[in-house]
Amino acid sequence: MTQGDYRAIAHEKRLQRSQKIPTAWRLDDDKRQESINPLDVPITCGILNDTEIDITSKYDATSLLMGIKIGTWSVEQVTTAFCKRAAIAHQMVNCLTEIFFDEAIERARQLDKQRQEFVGGKTLPPLFGLPISIKDTFQIQGHDTSTGLACYVNAPAKEHSAIAAMLLDLGAVLYCKTNVPQTVMTGDSDNNVFGRTLNPRNASMTAGGSTGGEGALLALRGSVLGVGTDIGGSIRVPSICNGIYGMKPSAGVIPHGGTRELTVPGTDGVRSSVGPMATTFRDCALFLKSIMQADTWKYDSNVISLPWRDLTKPSKRLRIGLVEDDDFYTPVPPVRRGLKKAVDKLQQSNAVEIVPLTLPQGNGWYDDLLSYYTLMGNEYYLEQLNRTGEPLVPSVKALGLLSGQKTTLQGFFDLNVRRAEVASTYRRFFRDNNLDAILMPPAPHTALPLDTWTTVTSTGLWNYLDYPAVVVPVDVVTDSDAIDDASNAKYGHQDAGLYKLYTGPELYEGLPIAVQVVGYRHQDEALVATAGILDSIINGE
Repeated sequence: MTQGDYRAIAHEKRLQRSQKIPTAWRLDDDKRQESINPLDVPITCGILNDTEIDITSKYDATSLLMGIKIGTWSVEQVTTAFCKRAAIAHQMVNCLTEIFFDEAIERARQLDKQRQEFVGGKTLPPLFGLPISIKDTFQIQGHDTSTGLACYVNAPAKEHSAIAAMLLDLGAVLYCKTNVPQTVMTGDSDNNVFGRTLNPRNASMTAGGSTGGEGALLALRGSVLGVGTDIGGSIRVPSICNGIYGMKPSAGVIPHGGTRELTVPGTDGVRSSVGPMATTFRDCALFLKSIMQADTWKYDSNVISLPWRDLTKPSKRLRIGLVEDDDFYTPVPPVRRGLKKAVDKLQQSNAVEIVPLTLPQGNGWYDDLLSYYTLMGNEYYLEQLNRTGEPLVPSVKALGLLSGQKTTLQGFFDLNVRRAEVASTYRRFFRDNNLDAILMPPAPHTALPLDTWTTVTSTGLWNYLDYPAVVVPVDVVTDSDAIDDASNAKYGHQDAGLYKLYTGPELYEGLPIAVQVVGYRHQDEALVATAGILDSIINGE
């Protein structure tokens, strides 16, 4: 039974959203024209004062927390600045879904009053006063968790999701939720309710998915620390597209309860992971440490409540396995150059040993990953769409995921058996090569033209195995990244087809290039320590 037509629902929802932006924070039409670079608009539009420009432009979350702690700014100043910049970002790239700036600013005022209680040696909560943005899939009490589906509009959450409750208890200020794709499963954050999030660097390219609204907001510095989920690359893909840092922890380390994922409830196959997206890597580490130190078991009955371990600087050189491709697709010229640039810097350091390696053969793991996503075929997804007569958006059609066949119970058992075999192979791979981490491209390409990101072979393997992974930006496409012949694609016609999407720097210039650093399962703190060292060498921090 339908709940009304999706078009009417979407129209009303978008109207409600636009009304949440104060009149004084609205851009003139001339600021939203295609010829304008969205990255410049927050600074030049006149909505932010000089202090607000400084707060949102010059600092990461770690330094903002210090400034709040020592009284450089009030919580209200910082919160208002990020609310205003998020409003500007949204008007440029359509990145927000739920807006609750008024609530956030009122909470900031209350935190400023409560601050008086923390005199005399009392310690402020670790995230005290820090504005944090959050993906639409997380429940925030009193606000929709529609995940871009009309059938879930106008059904506000009755309680916070586990991670939202934790962040508030740790002193953070939540102020907005960010856009996702229809089905929360594609590389384009586009849906029938809120529309498409645009890439701030190039509107003809995807902002990534499924946490694409978050990625675009961070790129425009309407946030410096956000929270996403990742079941195949949904944190890492937007991090690639938007030139930011993103970490997929091991599943269950960060509380996931109260999160709306569109996989069938109760199908515990490949699990979604909650993780940070940020403008610096140390902020990803800050997020993970703050959560893991805070008794996660009190918030989520399914969490793996591992205590945080502060790992000191290693006494030996880091041993990093260099993997040049994922054995499915050939990296395009700018991605190859970016990886080489990172490796060259690491090889110049006495702290790192680079070991060239090839990933083990995976026994059909990618087909099995897709089967895990659609254990019940397409019935569950289509039922939600049919309630309001929603059609598939182009990126979901292009993905082809909803054409998968239903898996039998025996088939599910067989998936688990094969995954255990692959996991054993990779355990030996890490152990026998004595690896601290793997360094590889997070995708064979940069951000792609709209609705053409259809594979996650470079990221999805680590969801399949539940290994933590980090995306580290290293460069952008330049005019030196010339196109080469498609005959360089070495894995067949699908590889060649993807390879040919890179048509040279004319269209791709300025798009971010990144590397991916992968650690071993449940060794998240070790990966944080390793990735932090690699980032400091690669990016000179």
